[in-house]
Amino acid sequence: AKETKREKSLRRKLKRKFPVREIDHRIEVYQPSSSNVVKRTFQEDEQFQEPQQRRKKKKLSEMSAELPKVERKEVNPLKESLFSGQPMSALGLHAHLVKNLDDQLQIKELTSIQQRAIPSILEQKDVLIRSQTGSGKTLAYALPVVQILQNIRPKLTRDCGIQALVVAPTRELVIQTYELFVKLLKPFTWIIPGYLCGGEKRKSEKARLRKGINIMIGTPGRLCDHLNHTQSFQLDSVKWLILDEADRLLELGYEKDVRRIVDCLNERECEGESKSRQTLLLSATLTPAVEKLAGLALNDPLFVDNTESARSEFKEDFSKVVQEAISGEKLVVPDTMKQIFVVLPPKLRLAALSGLIAFEHRRKTDAKLLIFLATQDLVDFHHDIMVEALTRKVIEEEDEDIEGENESGDDGEEKECLLKGVRFFKLHGSMTQTERKSVFKEFRNCKSGVLLSTDVAARGLDVPEVDCVVQFTPPQKLSDYVHRIGRTARAGRSGRAVIFLNPSETKFVHLLNEKGLILLQDEFQKYLKPLVMKKNKPNAANEAVSDLQHKYEELIAEDQQMKEMASKGMYFYM
Repeated sequence: AKETKREKSLRRKLKRKFPVREIDHRIEVYQPSSSNVVKRTFQEDEQFQEPQQRRKKKKLSEMSAELPKVERKEVNPLKESLFSGQPMSALGLHAHLVKNLDDQLQIKELTSIQQRAIPSILEQKDVLIRSQTGSGKTLAYALPVVQILQNIRPKLTRDCGIQALVVAPTRELVIQTYELFVKLLKPFTWIIPGYLCGGEKRKSEKARLRKGINIMIGTPGRLCDHLNHTQSFQLDSVKWLILDEADRLLELGYEKDVRRIVDCLNERECEGESKSRQTLLLSATLTPAVEKLAGLALNDPLFVDNTESARSEFKEDFSKVVQEAISGEKLVVPDTMKQIFVVLPPKLRLAALSGLIAFEHRRKTDAKLLIFLATQDLVDFHHDIMVEALTRKVIEEEDEDIEGENESGDDGEEKECLLKGVRFFKLHGSMTQTERKSVFKEFRNCKSGVLLSTDVAARGLDVPEVDCVVQFTPPQKLSDYVHRIGRTARAGRSGRAVIFLNPSETKFVHLLNEKGLILLQDEFQKYLKPLVMKKNKPNAANEAVSDLQHKYEELIAEDQQMKEMASKGMYFYM
C-alpha cells in the first residue's frame, strides 16, 4: 500500500529520535544474548585502525588547505575592439533599414567586424569572417543581404524563389536567425523569410515551400532531406550561401551534408564568366577543418579578422593568411567579461553550485544564469533535484495537509527555501522541438532565471542579459570553453564566467593562459556562505553545507526515479 503523508512523517520523526543501530562487523560481533551486541576491545591490537566513518568530519577550512595551489602565469591577452565608433548610416545602408535597426534592436553603432566585413560583402566577394563571440557576426551578413534584396527592381515576389540560403548547426540558432530576419524585413514586407529544421512537421514545411520563400535558414540535415524528397525545394535562384558557425557544423558531423548542398548549388549554377553565387563562411574559431571547408565552398575569398584585416586577391595568399591565423591563434573574449575558476573537492560541487546561484541572485535580484553540464542525464538530474531542494518552501515533517498540527507549531516547522521565486529551465538535444523552442523563448523573455543546458546552447545563441555563465563540468576542447562563456558579456555588456574544477583538473587553467585568457581564482568558501539561512551562529557555513547535502541525499534516497537519474548521469559522465 502507498505510504501516506502522515505515515511518512511519523517514520521520519521516529528515525531521528530512535536511529537504527547498525553493526560494524569490523569492530563488533553479534551474539544471541540479552544485550545482543557485545563490544570487542581492540585497544591492545596495534594493527587496528579506527574506521573511516568514525573519524571527525573535516571542516571547510581543512578541505581548502588540502587543495592544490594554482600558480598565476603572466598572460598577454589578444584584444579586439568591439565597436567601431561609426554609426550604422556610415556604410550607405537604406534609411529605412537603419531606422528599423534602432527601433527594433536598439542598435545605432557598427561593431568593428561589421565595419570591416559589410563593404566586402556588398562588393559581392566571398568572405571568411572570424571574430569573437557576441561581436555581431550575424548582422554582418544579414544587413548586406537585406540591403541588396530590397534594391532589386522589379520587387521580389514569392515566385522568385530562394535568393539567400543560410545554413546553421542547431535548431535554436536557425530559429533565432529567422526571427532576426523577420525584424530586419519589417520595412520590406515583400521579402519573405522562412526556416527548415528538425522537429517541425514536413507537411507544414512543404506547404511553406510551395508558397515561396526568399530567404531560407535551415539545419544541414533538414535541408538535404528536402533536397532529396521535396520537389518544390529548388535552389536554382540562390545568390548567397551563408555557412554560419562553420566550426560547429563540422564538429557535429555535417561535413557530408554541407558538401551535398554546395555540390547541388554548383551543379545548378548557370554557366558563364561572371560568378552568380556569393558564399560567406563565419566562425568564432579557426581550425584546419574550417580551412578545408573554405577551400571547398569559397571562390577567391577574402579573410576578415577583427584583429587585423587580411585580404588578398589570390587563393594561395588566402590559404597562407588562414594558416598563420590557425597556428598562432589565441582565444579572444570580450574585455567586459570577468573569468573565474574555482577548485573544490567533488563532494562540495553540488552545494557550491547551489550557493553560487544564491550568490548571483543576492548580487542582482533579477540575475540570469546559464549553467553548462556534460550530458543530458546530468541536466535532467540537476534540474529536478535543485528545483525540489532550493525553490520549494517545505514543512519540516511534510505534514502540511494534516489538519491542526501545523497550526499549533508542535509537529511541524516551516522552512524558508534558499531560492524563493527563482525559475529553473533545462535544455538538451533529447527534448522535442516544441519543448526546446518553448524553453528557449521563456528563458530569453524572463527577467530572472537559471537555465541548465548541454552544449546545444553554446553556439551562436543570443540570450539577452545573461549575467553569469557557469561551467559545472569542463569542456572537451578549448574552443568550446570560449563558445560557452560567449553567451554572456555580449554586445558590450558586462558578464561573469565561472568554471568549477576538480583538484586533478587545474592544468586546464594553464592551457587557457597559454591561449591568452586571464582567469582569476575564487575560494570555494565564497559560494558556500550564501547557503547560511540563519546568521550569528558558530560554524554556520559548515552546518549549512551539511544540512543541504543531507537534504539532497534524502531526496535521492526517497525517490527511486531521482536515484536512477543520479546513477545514469554519473555513469554516462564517467
